[in-house]
Amino acid sequence: MAKTALVTGASGGIGGAIAKRLSVMGYSLILMYGSNDAGIKALAESLTSGSNVEAVRCDFKDGASLDSVSRLLNEKHKDIEVIIHAAGISKRELFHEMSPEDFENLISVNIRPLYYITRALIPEMIEKGTGDIISISSIWGSRAASMEVAYAMTKGALEQFTRGLAAELSHMGVRVNAIAPGGIDTEILSNLSISEKDEFLSDIPFKRLGRPDEIADLVEFLLTKGRYMTGQVITMDGGYTL
Repeated sequence: MAKTALVTGASGGIGGAIAKRLSVMGYSLILMYGSNDAGIKALAESLTSGSNVEAVRCDFKDGASLDSVSRLLNEKHKDIEVIIHAAGISKRELFHEMSPEDFENLISVNIRPLYYITRALIPEMIEKGTGDIISISSIWGSRAASMEVAYAMTKGALEQFTRGLAAELSHMGVRVNAIAPGGIDTEILSNLSISEKDEFLSDIPFKRLGRPDEIADLVEFLLTKGRYMTGQVITMDGGYTL
């Protein structure tokens, strides 16, 4: 029987790696993204031959549009078994100097899809008694984050979303988990200077950044081996937070 996974932020490094892994695992894919048409096209072309792929462009800053797109996806796809919330942006600056526009962008991309997409799709999961929701958090979701206060706020909200929704859906067969990466070698770290990146690396016991495919490894584990897990936020940071 066909099974489908929806991945938000699919044009990003982590979202793209997860999409590739899900394709290998035999999932049909709905790739949701903001504006990177070229990135999504390249991703779709790189997926396992024969994969059924649908790309959906959506502006997360427009709540009405996101709500409409989510409802249409629910009407069109009754076989979505997996939701991957991988969309995310970061903004590194002093909290009191952050513009309202930047703050609203963080809220729109990092939090808004959790509500609109999940609300639209979980009724089908509940009816079938099965489903997985996996969100990408950050080590800063539960720890102090100087210069990334607003970003950490959004990831803290994501982690409470994970635990609370898991408690709500656990007796309905739907599992909800999150992954909290440390430094991963993606575009999101481009806001660090060379010296800041070197200092960051020196504080990681493994002395390297994580790879997006290592996050995909953990997603695969949760979908195949970790069937007795829900409400968990799993840290993957090379020992940074020890």
